[in-house]
Amino acid sequence: MRSLNQLRYVAIICLALALSNGSAIAQVFKGNVKDQKTNKALPFVNVGIVGQSVGTVTDTAGNFTIQLAEHDTDSLRISMIGYYPQSFLVAAIQKDPGQLNIKLKPQTIQLKEVKVTNHTFKEVTLGNTTESTSTDAGFTSNKLGNEIGAIIKIKKSPTFLKRFNASLAHPAPDSVKLRLNIYSVKGGLPDKNLLQQNIFITVKRGQNKISVDLKPFFIEVDDKFFISLEWIEDSPGRGLMFSASLFSSAIIARETSQANWEKVGIAGVGFNVLAEY
Repeated sequence: MRSLNQLRYVAIICLALALSNGSAIAQVFKGNVKDQKTNKALPFVNVGIVGQSVGTVTDTAGNFTIQLAEHDTDSLRISMIGYYPQSFLVAAIQKDPGQLNIKLKPQTIQLKEVKVTNHTFKEVTLGNTTESTSTDAGFTSNKLGNEIGAIIKIKKSPTFLKRFNASLAHPAPDSVKLRLNIYSVKGGLPDKNLLQQNIFITVKRGQNKISVDLKPFFIEVDDKFFISLEWIEDSPGRGLMFSASLFSSAIIARETSQANWEKVGIAGVGFNVLAEY
């Protein structure tokens, strides 16, 4: 038979474990993101700790779940192309364990001036055109918001982007939804997103090439740029592998949408763009 002191000790341990588990659960926060103007749910919004590999993407109903333990001094950022981002101190969020209901304000799209000219444009393919099936590269994590891409140099400014192309080293094992992003480059890493509209891509099961018409988005670049694909929706087939090759522009990736960019590996991913200048 246990002594009274032993029973007290067991009770204290159980209470400590319960409090510990309760604290861990309290660090898991749920939220919902809507359009401030229309009050409609916003799917595929980036949610994450700034500068950290902690983040996710909202689902088709605008909902998300994120673990905020041990990030008291950090900031949570919610962002999406076409909307003004919002940031919150994690410590402030933790004081209110209820669901985060966030409304993003739409940005005004600045239409570029269309210039009429008699200039004869030259068409060129920029980037890595490999279709290798022996050398491949894939997403660096299984987290929503994981993003990989490469820096592409232009021949002359301005350059107009017409079509994005990528080859898969192996046919897609399942249907996957991605987002195409294009950034300016600063200090050898991606800087500001140049797009004013989201470009979504659905890679179907068995597909071995990706081709996206960029002409409707009127994308003009004046210097080298970074082009990437971002994983934005859960899928059973996370084995999406792109053709890659050595001695080309290194892969640059980030684990989640608000994390820091890093150069990874020595092979370059087979992303290229049909352009004209």
